[in-house]
Amino acid sequence: MTASERINVTHDWGVLRETVVGRVIDFTFPAALASGVPASLGFLPERTRADMPRWAGLPWSEADPDGYGRCVEQVEGLARFLTGRGVKVHRPRELTESELAPYGDSGTFHMQTFVRDPMVVVGDLVVESALRLPVRYMERFGLRPVFEEAVARGARWAVMPPPAPVPVPDIAAATGPFLEGGDVLLMGSDILVGMGGGTASDAAGARWLAERLGDGYRVHEVPLTADVIHLDDGLTTVREGLAVICREQFTEGVPAPVADWELIDIGLREAVNLLAGNSLVLAPGEVVVDERLSHLAEELTARDVTVHTLPYDAVTPFAGGFRCSHHPLVREL
Repeated sequence: MTASERINVTHDWGVLRETVVGRVIDFTFPAALASGVPASLGFLPERTRADMPRWAGLPWSEADPDGYGRCVEQVEGLARFLTGRGVKVHRPRELTESELAPYGDSGTFHMQTFVRDPMVVVGDLVVESALRLPVRYMERFGLRPVFEEAVARGARWAVMPPPAPVPVPDIAAATGPFLEGGDVLLMGSDILVGMGGGTASDAAGARWLAERLGDGYRVHEVPLTADVIHLDDGLTTVREGLAVICREQFTEGVPAPVADWELIDIGLREAVNLLAGNSLVLAPGEVVVDERLSHLAEELTARDVTVHTLPYDAVTPFAGGFRCSHHPLVREL
């Protein structure tokens, strides 16, 4: 087996050779949203929180047919773009009716778009992660064929303990360990794990990962404001020494492993509403950026970064961007 055939991811800015890209499925917005969006979902973009009460109880394709159709096309456009560059692209399989059955109070809300979160790949270790929101529990099943193929290619597969479901308004009090891929950023032997305001990963999840990785790795717990759901809302490592960062999302300052890097600043509002810190790194100094972020593209270009822009405005209303929509299986440095 050649190096490019082995499951291996060591740095977030390695050359992307193989990846999983999510897909968009229709779902029905929970009827309970008619009375308002719970505070536990405060990380959602402002526009989404304003629209959800009138969408309550409706299928997405009926509540917002234009947004739904454009979201499908934009995610498929990302998959086509990567395939056109020679990246091997996997997709999650469709969920079965039994897998779509409610878990806890998840009801009929289902997603398969943001494949970053239900899995974590470090080196040759593939982790089936534990997501805090019960509505996302079933996403793991659509990724099982990817995990099984990875094992057939020599990867190790670890499954985190499934969390007990709790009502969405109470998720901050849920007991983990929780670990979500959007909170995990690889920098060789240094692994950053973001921990927000009780909506995603926690300290127990970071410790669980550290124990699985063993000696040779340093897992850094990175506290985040409750305004964001994941570390990658406001952090993209473009290449070694250069990152896009939202300083406001870090409650204890910029993480030490990137503190002395050149940093391109974005604001918290951009991070939450436009996912400005959630770019897709194709290779050291080459990224995909939302076409709305022309100022960010200019900042990156001025630093000799190759920037590709694609439309993604119909995807980001659900608190995920380009990084959230893919998970690397092979990156080369």
